[in-house]
Amino acid sequence: MQIKKSLLAPFALIASAFGAGPVRAEENLGDFLTHHISNSYEWHPVPGVTLHLPHWMVGGIDMGISQHVLMMFIAGGLLILLFAMGGRRKRNAPTGRLGHALEALVIYMRDEVVEPNLGKKEAPKWLPFFLTMFFFFLALNLISLIPGFSAATGNVNFTATMALMVFIVYNVAGMVHNGPGHYIVNVVPKGVPLFVLPIIALIEFMGLFTKAVALCIRLFANMTAGHILILSLTGLIIVFKSYYVAIGFLPMTLFIYLIEVLVAFLQAYIFTLLSALFVGMAIHQEH
Repeated sequence: MQIKKSLLAPFALIASAFGAGPVRAEENLGDFLTHHISNSYEWHPVPGVTLHLPHWMVGGIDMGISQHVLMMFIAGGLLILLFAMGGRRKRNAPTGRLGHALEALVIYMRDEVVEPNLGKKEAPKWLPFFLTMFFFFLALNLISLIPGFSAATGNVNFTATMALMVFIVYNVAGMVHNGPGHYIVNVVPKGVPLFVLPIIALIEFMGLFTKAVALCIRLFANMTAGHILILSLTGLIIVFKSYYVAIGFLPMTLFIYLIEVLVAFLQAYIFTLLSALFVGMAIHQEH
């Protein structure tokens, strides 16, 4: 049984909103998915509306504001607004529900992520850094689930840059806290038999880099996979033009969408947790 064109329109609208471009029944699904997850200098906040973003080159370097860069500005602006509203206090307590919700997240990150990994002495100095990281990733993950917005955390360039930042931070922190020579020497465990020392040393030094690579790939892969799954299920409704596909895929799509909300929180938490763990390992070397 085939779906009439008029009945297909709501699904096309949904797919168009998520895909940031018009979706036709005959359009290649692969092109549709690629168009959505790729970065560009055009933003489609709602179907049928196209905003051309500024694009310029400076010294051979692309300094334009792409769609994913715009998402970062939007996430940063939303966080400033939310904390300006939720940061109001009376008698050293939040004055509204938003303030209580934000304070609960802050306390949880302090007590369950930062202090256990860095210790109570170091935690106050590092807490602002990890809170900024957590809320920034959380905001980016959540706004990417709004139709018309894109996933900056699904861009490997963004996740690689964030992972590189963490790589520099935990190595510099370890050198500053322990001294450069002591930090480098203590990367390799003591008491290792001489005949396996070269192999262990190579593995340990490679581990400094693989930690950052793991951060990059984990966030990128999880956020990209979720969006591709949602778009694939929605796009197949358009491609097959079948009542049965629509009835079967739409509830599944909504279920996956709800899971993606959970994943948005989870991936922001995991990235921050692992970053705190790596900084704590660099500062408090156990070897």
